[in-house]
Amino acid sequence: MIRGHIDLATRARVEGWIHCDQLPLAGARVLAFHDETCVGGGRVDVFRQDLADAGLGDGCVGFGFPVALRSDQDPRVLDVRLEGGTLLLKQGACALSPREATGADRRRQGRDPAALSWMLARGWLDQRRHDALRGLARFGAHPLQLQIERRGRDAASVCDEVALEAADLIEFHLHTAIDCEIREDVRAGDLTAIRREVRASFPFSPPVIGLWAPGPHHLDLVEGSHLSDGEAEAGAGVEYAFGGRTLLLADLDAAIGFRGGDAPTPFTAFVPCRPEERL
Repeated sequence: MIRGHIDLATRARVEGWIHCDQLPLAGARVLAFHDETCVGGGRVDVFRQDLADAGLGDGCVGFGFPVALRSDQDPRVLDVRLEGGTLLLKQGACALSPREATGADRRRQGRDPAALSWMLARGWLDQRRHDALRGLARFGAHPLQLQIERRGRDAASVCDEVALEAADLIEFHLHTAIDCEIREDVRAGDLTAIRREVRASFPFSPPVIGLWAPGPHHLDLVEGSHLSDGEAEAGAGVEYAFGGRTLLLADLDAAIGFRGGDAPTPFTAFVPCRPEERL
């Protein structure tokens, strides 16, 4: 049986491991593909003590090599293949499957909790970013308490500071450089159109935005509904607060609703876009 995992996939590099119980793969060539385009390759030549301890051969089962992606290619779509083989190593669950069995839509991959923990352990993510990305992946939303000083400041300057926090986290979520557009006077009914815009700009990533307001706001979100194509159960929403010192990151694929008092009240949305779209 062949087993493996993609630990890291960025615009510049892919890392992971692959092991076969019956055939040593040390020195074998592996290739990274974006859909059917080869974007890099390397050898299975990295020793992993953790995998040796787990009984995966002599531990020489790791790989790591650079990749070259165009600006319109998303690293979450990358898979890794043994050269000349018929199986591919996918992200997400990272199971091996026949190439023809791969689903057409791989846009829902989000962030794998194991990969986030690995990045945290390596120091590539701090605890705040790790928790935010993990919450988004698991629940579809994550509130952040911001350490900002509001006394003596106007709402616009506070909003600008919150926008920087939102942009930083959304950029980590998307794994690409973004511009963050500040949209004021947004209402509940505008979120459907914003979702379409973010999807069009980042078609391989869940459509995440930031929500904030000078004063307290609330919404109901059905946790986990961003992972399902079915209709959410009525009344199953969890209340999330945002505004003031609370920034809410929300996946717009989730089932989101506003209660009567909050629905007509405007708020601010921090919407990611590609830098070239604002030229």
